[in-house]
Amino acid sequence: MHRPVILQLAVLGLLIVALPAAASVEPTAARYPALPLSAVARLELAAVDIDAAAREDEIRARDGEPARFAIAERISLTPETDGTWEVLSDPRFLLWRLRIHAPGCLSLNVGFERFQLPKGARLVIHPAGGTELAREYTERDHQPHGQLWTPVIIGDELVIELTLPAASRGDYALELVHIGKGYRFFGEDSSQKSGWCNIDIVCPEGDPWRDEINSVAVYTLNGWWTCTGVMVNNTAEDGTPYFLSANHCGISASNAASMVVYWNYQSPVCGQLSGGSLADNQSGAIFRAAYSTSDFSLVELTALPDPQWNVTYSGWDRSNADPTWAVAIHHPSTDEKAISFEYDPTFTTSYLGTTSPGNGSHIRVVDWDLGTTEPGSSGSPLYNQNKHIVGQLHGGYAACGNDLSDWYGRISVSWAGGGANNNRLSNWLDPLGQAPVSLDLYNPNATGLGVTPFTAFAAQGEPGGPFTPASAQYVLENRGSTDLLYSVTADQTWLAVTGGAGNLAPGASAVVTVAIASAAESLPVGLYGGQIAFTNLTSGDGNTTRQASLQVGSETTIYHWNLDTDPGWTRDGLWAFGQPTGQGGQYGNPDPTSGYTGLNVLGYNLDGDYENDLPERNLTTHGIDCTNLQAVKLRFRRWLGVEQPNYDHAYLRVSTNGTSWTTIWENGSEITDASWQLVEYDLSAHADGQPTVYLRWVMGTTDSSWRYCGWNLDDIEIRALQSTATSAPPTPVTLTALLGASPNPFNPSTDVRYSLARNSEVRMTVHDARGRLLKTLVDGMVPAGAQTARWDGTDQSGRRLGSGIYFARLRADGVSATVKLMLVK
Repeated sequence: MHRPVILQLAVLGLLIVALPAAASVEPTAARYPALPLSAVARLELAAVDIDAAAREDEIRARDGEPARFAIAERISLTPETDGTWEVLSDPRFLLWRLRIHAPGCLSLNVGFERFQLPKGARLVIHPAGGTELAREYTERDHQPHGQLWTPVIIGDELVIELTLPAASRGDYALELVHIGKGYRFFGEDSSQKSGWCNIDIVCPEGDPWRDEINSVAVYTLNGWWTCTGVMVNNTAEDGTPYFLSANHCGISASNAASMVVYWNYQSPVCGQLSGGSLADNQSGAIFRAAYSTSDFSLVELTALPDPQWNVTYSGWDRSNADPTWAVAIHHPSTDEKAISFEYDPTFTTSYLGTTSPGNGSHIRVVDWDLGTTEPGSSGSPLYNQNKHIVGQLHGGYAACGNDLSDWYGRISVSWAGGGANNNRLSNWLDPLGQAPVSLDLYNPNATGLGVTPFTAFAAQGEPGGPFTPASAQYVLENRGSTDLLYSVTADQTWLAVTGGAGNLAPGASAVVTVAIASAAESLPVGLYGGQIAFTNLTSGDGNTTRQASLQVGSETTIYHWNLDTDPGWTRDGLWAFGQPTGQGGQYGNPDPTSGYTGLNVLGYNLDGDYENDLPERNLTTHGIDCTNLQAVKLRFRRWLGVEQPNYDHAYLRVSTNGTSWTTIWENGSEITDASWQLVEYDLSAHADGQPTVYLRWVMGTTDSSWRYCGWNLDDIEIRALQSTATSAPPTPVTLTALLGASPNPFNPSTDVRYSLARNSEVRMTVHDARGRLLKTLVDGMVPAGAQTARWDGTDQSGRRLGSGIYFARLRADGVSATVKLMLVK
């Protein structure tokens, strides 16, 4: 190790009383007379064995580990033990420098485990041959974790320079513990860049995605791992810097502080696939949540991005709908940002699986039509056709020159995750607790019409009213530089808008009230959906919508199996009805000794643990009639023991035909219930309006080692809103009931059933999840009585639509209703 050297510099006729601020990052040694760099202590590091690193990278890729761009070297070094000290011409300041040299490296980065500077001190890190990408740090960069990790410096030698007030010589902390020796990634030869088929985001293909592109970044972790991530919006739309990536990229509470994020790293010219700038970067993050089943990781960056970087916050969709087409924005091989397109529908599967829905945890992109992904793309977002994130890249086999698949961990699974704040997205991305199905992009630098809050207007009450809340207020703001005309309209007669038109000067705002109208008092029991449109009549910039919903009537228990008697459901393997014996618990906890209420349960092996090497064993209900039901939920008491899903599995599934099954829940971790747990699941997308609904609890598959007690069930309920003949509205209306659709989910067609009290003008339309009109099914006079409208899954032009959630809206004599449709392929 080099011992510190202290030298006094000559004044050279200059009177220096303070360190003046610099407009750009300039080392102190460049401002004042100082020793030449050749006289500054130099730390020599061993060169990287490129061949050995390549072999290790092959193993890492095979094992699913994050991509690597550097070799980490651990050291312990402080200015008090190494480097060269000098006294500046103004003796109130000291200068310390150290050179670090790693022969042949493409880049270097450093990590300080202890970093704290007093007021007036500055730390500058720059290449030995210049100041390009030089970074300055002061006391303002101190974080509670006390660490500092730097962006890469291009080249094989860098300089660390500390300028310190002499009076604070004993009042700082700086300990260098990491040096990352870059052998690939930033600054490498163009022949080593990402594959030829990648599409630079500056190309015309990226034009419709400019806002989303600005939310995606590449980052380093621990100074030697690297992945892609994306800034995500939250329902408060307050710019909290939540950054989403993949769990397998290795982010944890212990290393999040080492994260360095690079924004706008992209080719300056379409097709160049190189030449990007690393200048827009920031350091440090706080771990918030991660979940291995859906492979997500969420951190909160410790600082807001510089406004000049134009960083946006992407929106998301947490529904179970598969995108009809998809887009990926990513850093292939962690090189310059690229965009890829899949024009065909995606599928829900298990990770690396091809059977749909598998365990429902991932979205499979069968093959990319334009572009691809590569190592380093891990953690990058997948967007659906509505420009909402639906997953982040876990892994796959796609590459230039093949038609192989990629798999993305589903946002819909990550939302609830493992049920705790540190393994789910919901409490971070929904701080307002409004649980919207989707959220649009937030652009802090946006112009045009701004509307807050994002949340939908949701009201509830008994038939005839009153409904709570009675109204909601939205604030409209002109974020542009010229006057703006606006209008606010609602598409349902049970919604009324006050203040729905006007003019806004630049920077001005207005409040618009949306209320439940008197027409709602005549609606029968049911769920009703609508949309509020906010329109910039001047330019269209900022046009947006908010969803509205009205629940008429209260949720009640429709079916209840208290298991005092055997319901007679179909049972495979060791599924049984009776009193559990309290045995088992080789791992976890044993079975209970009775039900939650009464003695009996339905359980897997009432005398102990489930077996090793168990195939799937099912408990299946008889067909449950949900014809007149909406907002269907399943509630039951659970006592369950099952090993983590890498080894053993438990599922809850639903079907409308007893043949095709959808997974509603699966164990995302080890479960060791020691008491009865109340659980509830939303079945509305699958059960509403269905004449037959089957439920299935599954035990298995399991491996050949640890065994747990398995499923125990009691007090099983179906809860819903129920439409009945007695719920007819007090005033004459044409619409008697919208009875639902069958089959639902469907493929290729479904029949939407409704009933009219008399001959009436009827309009029935199909809309997507954003409210856009896709097709008109009925438009004209329809006779009284039971009616059916068939939808074949196509739009107005006859084009087949992709899998997803759609809505059929029926209007007759000013009364309307909506039924949810699920198209599956």
